Parts: sequence; structure tokens; C-alpha cells
Amino acid sequence: MKKQEALLYRVIDLFAERFDKHAVLHGGMVLRVLGCERMTNDLDYVFVPFKSKKDIVSDVVTTLEQLENAQVNYSLNSKCLRVTVEATEARIQLEVKTALEVPTSVVSTKDFAANYGFSARLIPVVDYSVALANKMAAWNERRLIRDIYDIWFYLKMGVRPNHATLKTRLSNPQYSRLVKKTERFQGRNVKEFFEFLNSHVQTLTDGEIADSLSDYLPPDGIPGLAMRFRAEIVKLL
Repeated sequence: MKKQEALLYRVIDLFAERFDKHAVLHGGMVLRVLGCERMTNDLDYVFVPFKSKKDIVSDVVTTLEQLENAQVNYSLNSKCLRVTVEATEARIQLEVKTALEVPTSVVSTKDFAANYGFSARLIPVVDYSVALANKMAAWNERRLIRDIYDIWFYLKMGVRPNHATLKTRLSNPQYSRLVKKTERFQGRNVKEFFEFLNSHVQTLTDGEIADSLSDYLPPDGIPGLAMRFRAEIVKLL
């Protein structure tokens, strides 16, 4: 994991230098930069302002190829530009999307960068309230415990979801095949969704969390998480 994380940060640093405010980080790595314990092996970016993913393929791939001894492979689909990078005995994945605009916040990489000998940078990230709303919608569509973890982390930092973003996502969910029709959210508004989310979290156990996240969290970081999840998510009601 250390080699993977070092490679992840090399890419963050490179993108900050090359693309500046046009490369907006989102997803689990933002939480990692903010001090979250959950490890990740991928990076999610939104490039702005661009109409099409095709507009950024060449620049992204060429930039990644500047990494020493890196092997870069990519594919383009309807959802994103997906890139894998292998270097220094580590492998990571990037998913890059485009947008004409996106609300942003700014975060310093100071604490995270110091672990790997890089200088601190100020990087744009998707606005925290919008990111939390999207994370809640992602949980609804795929029901991954790591999404619950990320929701909890945002909530305990005092972030609350952007209701407009959440309402839009809930109105047109893209459900995973793993989510049965009988398990889909049937409510009509954000308040009912919070109740739906809370009902699921109330039954979650530390054992289930360990089964899902033991590769991504330190062993002593799991006991008691189920209770912590419940304590924060119930505050939404």
C-alpha cells in the first residue's frame, strides 16, 4: 500500500503542476488528503471546463507518461477516461471525467505530502457538500460499505450534503446489478432518503465492516465503527 500511495501522490503532484485548477480531485483520495485512515488505490478527477472526455485524453496520457519507468494504458468509455499506471512495483487507476463547471473547495496537501517528501500544494477538490451528496447517491446505487465509511467521515467533519445535488441523483439512480429491485429506495424526497440510509446503518455490524474494509483500514481502526456510523448518520434525521 505504501508504494501505491506514493505513486498516487506523485500523480496528484504532477497534475497540480501541469493542470492547476483544471484538474479537480474528488472521491476517496480527497478524504485521504484530509486525514482519513481509509486507504485507496485509485484517483478520481473532473477536468474543467471541457465538453468531451476526448478533449483531454492526449494531455492526460502524455502527462502520466512523464512518470519515471511508468507503463500507462487507457480506455475511453461512455462514463470516463480510465487509465492504469504501473511504476515502482505499484499499480493505480485513474478515472477522469469532464464538466463545463463544478463547485470546488481548496485543500492543502501539506500533511499528506510530507510523508513522501513532496512540497505542499493547494489543490482544487469538488465542494465538500456536493461530494457528500454524490457519495450518498453512490451508496444508494451500489450499497458498498466503503461509501458508508466516507459518508461518516464527511459528517463527523461537520459537512452536510447539498440537497439539490442529492435530489437530482436520487431522481435518476443508476443501480448496480447487485442491488435488488426490492431493495431500491422508493421514497420521494431527501428526508425519506436519510431515513432509508439510517435504517440500513442501524443494522450494520463491525464484523461486516471488517469483511469489507480490512484491507483498507488499520486493524485497530475497525472496532466500534458501526456505533460511530450510527451516531453520526442519525443526526441527519
